[in-house]
Amino acid sequence: MSSISTTSPLSDDEYAELDTLLAAPALAGAAMDVSMLEGFLAAVALSPKKITPEQWLPWLWDKTAGIAASTPGADSERAETLAQRHHAYMVEWLAKDPDSFEPVYECGPEWSVPAWCTGFLLGTTLDKPQWAALAVSHPQYLAPFQHLAAASDLDDDAAEKAMDGVTPAVIAINAAWARQRHLKSQVQSQPGATVLRELPKTGRNDPCHCGSGKKYKKCCADADAAAASV
Repeated sequence: MSSISTTSPLSDDEYAELDTLLAAPALAGAAMDVSMLEGFLAAVALSPKKITPEQWLPWLWDKTAGIAASTPGADSERAETLAQRHHAYMVEWLAKDPDSFEPVYECGPEWSVPAWCTGFLLGTTLDKPQWAALAVSHPQYLAPFQHLAAASDLDDDAAEKAMDGVTPAVIAINAAWARQRHLKSQVQSQPGATVLRELPKTGRNDPCHCGSGKKYKKCCADADAAAASV
């Protein structure tokens, strides 16, 4: 049995290995690359609704339609193992130390910023009600991803500004949904038990728990309601 924890980050060599596996000629460019995959998994990990591997893994192989690999083999199994380990690590990272988050493209120019942001936006489609509500209450959170996904030249001032906004946006989204993740994890781990709210309930006229400075009713109330209804 491997000594590597399921929540250990991928090494540089494993990132490169995964990228090579996903770029296999037999896949004809249908699979994501590592940049797109990590952006995709960031959105999946952030979503208040738990997205299972069965839901997101097919998109690894088919970034257009989300169709699973038709011919499983050693290479595809290895790629899925690495992808699932990276997903598990990102979930733990955002839960335990979100302020240290940084996208893989910060590690080197070989990783694409537009692909990362395209993957992120694709990941939001797996949990549409929550992301749609967030887009209404906090459109500024999604703006960097939307700009960079469509960017062809990252040297312009707007693109540079958007790049500077990606990590703060991920951290802000994570904070905005911390309440839903906390409460749902309590319910899932203790079926039938009464949930003790470690976080006080926010009144509609109170300052929003995400730290925006707005009243709760004009900030995260709609996103929280959408998440609670699923």
